[in-house]
Amino acid sequence: MDDNDTSSLPASKAAYSFDDTTREYLGVVEVFLSPLEATYFLPRNVVEMPPPSKLGTHERARLNPAGTAWEIVPDFRRCMLWETATGTPTANTLALGEALPPGVTAEPPPVLRSDTPLTNVWDDTSHTWRQLPDFSRTPVWSKATGQRAVPPPPREPLPDTLTTMAPPAVSAHQAPQWNDLHEGWGIVADYRGITYWTADGTHHVIEALGVEPPADALTAPPILSAPDGSAA
Repeated sequence: MDDNDTSSLPASKAAYSFDDTTREYLGVVEVFLSPLEATYFLPRNVVEMPPPSKLGTHERARLNPAGTAWEIVPDFRRCMLWETATGTPTANTLALGEALPPGVTAEPPPVLRSDTPLTNVWDDTSHTWRQLPDFSRTPVWSKATGQRAVPPPPREPLPDTLTTMAPPAVSAHQAPQWNDLHEGWGIVADYRGITYWTADGTHHVIEALGVEPPADALTAPPILSAPDGSAA
């Protein structure tokens, strides 16, 4: 067969273009057979070797400086970046081939509802975001007293002594009381500190929730009679 016989060659075939500056792969182009030279004419910045077909999300094929092979390099241009310490966006000045700097990720943190007591935390082992408790901006109450309490710091779980459930409004001589069985608040009598006397002259001070003065309680000591009928 004549070396210049081009009858068995297709009139055109695919070739692969690259950027003049970055040398990154741009796409497939069609090149045409030159019958006289029995070769395909390759325009400037076009090669015959195909680039790698399997690339990661943030990878790009780039022709090496010698033009003899394609290499796979990082490509984080034109994408959002986040600080792993805070989950906040950070400026992206990366060029083709530059890897992510320490403390930065291209993985966006999940969007959390404002009423959800969670915070995003970066896991360096799995290279993913995970969620930890964050009650630092959530109102919490003491189960023991029903009073507003200091919330735990971020990433700390809510102690069993606190709740995010607000206690009910109460009237005079009432107090909220936490019920562990029903995991909620109830309302009980609150006469703590109240002093009263019974008819026999005994003095009482109420110190516990749920205790009420008896119906015949006196607000002052009774005047007791002596055996001879005179006042004691």
